Amino acid sequence: MYKPSATMMITMFMLFAFASGWGMNSAYADDKEKGNAPKTTVADRAPAAPSDSTEEVDAGPALATSGRNGDSPASSPTHSGNRAEESPPASVQTGYAMIGGAKLYYEVLGEGPPLVLIHGGMVDRRMWDDQFEVFARHYRVIRYDVRQHGKTRSRPEAYANHEDLYALLKHLNIDKAFIMGLSMGGGIAIDFTLAHPEMVRALIPVAPGLSGYQATSEGVKEDTAGLMAALREGDFDRAVEFALRAWTDGPRRTPAEVDPVVRERVRVMLAKGMVRAQYQRQAQPLEPPAIGRLSEIRVPTLAIVGDLDMPDILVIVDSLVREIAGAKKVVIPGVAHMVNMEKPAEFNRIVLEFLADR
Repeated sequence: MYKPSATMMITMFMLFAFASGWGMNSAYADDKEKGNAPKTTVADRAPAAPSDSTEEVDAGPALATSGRNGDSPASSPTHSGNRAEESPPASVQTGYAMIGGAKLYYEVLGEGPPLVLIHGGMVDRRMWDDQFEVFARHYRVIRYDVRQHGKTRSRPEAYANHEDLYALLKHLNIDKAFIMGLSMGGGIAIDFTLAHPEMVRALIPVAPGLSGYQATSEGVKEDTAGLMAALREGDFDRAVEFALRAWTDGPRRTPAEVDPVVRERVRVMLAKGMVRAQYQRQAQPLEPPAIGRLSEIRVPTLAIVGDLDMPDILVIVDSLVREIAGAKKVVIPGVAHMVNMEKPAEFNRIVLEFLADR
């Protein structure tokens, strides 16, 4: 299997939480000044695209009991064992939208007002497994794999994630939708709302990235430095572990304090996503970026975040609430970045209550 270079992996690590266009003041910049940054190779500049035959592996053992946080999975679909990903139920519409040089994979379930779910960086649409069928009882739910993630296939070319979403909705004949995204997906949702406000019924950014924001968290710097060291030593598994430490455990918990089922589900997605997300360097950010334009958003907005997330994410959420007229914030206690996966029942209730008023 092709393994991306250290330089690309650093970029991907940041993309896990940050939307395209988010700059960073991190350990990478400090390391580069000291001459320790990984060297760019021919493979960095023109890596081979992953094969279309890449298999997705199911993300962990079945959820047969309540999670560590006491959030019962009863209201959410269960997860199958460690085997190739099962086909979605027959009632799920699946397909590919041809957008430029990309085949954007999507799944649609349910009837009612459209609700779009956008995953975070280096993971894929499966991070919404605990929401997809639950929300489809009330809405027409669309989840898809962003370019260089999951089942989506594309050739190297310049593109914009928020414009890919526009093209996908047009492909599905959707004129207006509720838009929700986590992490990188939250940044895409915000950019899309600014670029195409007439198509957004309400916005739900979850632990979002924000185009134009400069990350400064010490935790991000420390984990980036650890990731770099692992890559310089050729230890791919340890690099994945550093990504888990930052964006699943969070800066205030040890791995032992996190539900092992959730951690394993994320790890499986990361192991594949780190390889494929290298082409994200060709993603074009919104111009001008969202950071100076939040007051332009005029749709109902609910920002959701875990109280144990990275400080930068908490700062971004506070900025959204402060600058978007009428925006609301919900902080879910005892969880970090993967809010919807750690406490799915509570998360689902919060989202459905918000949407019911729209």
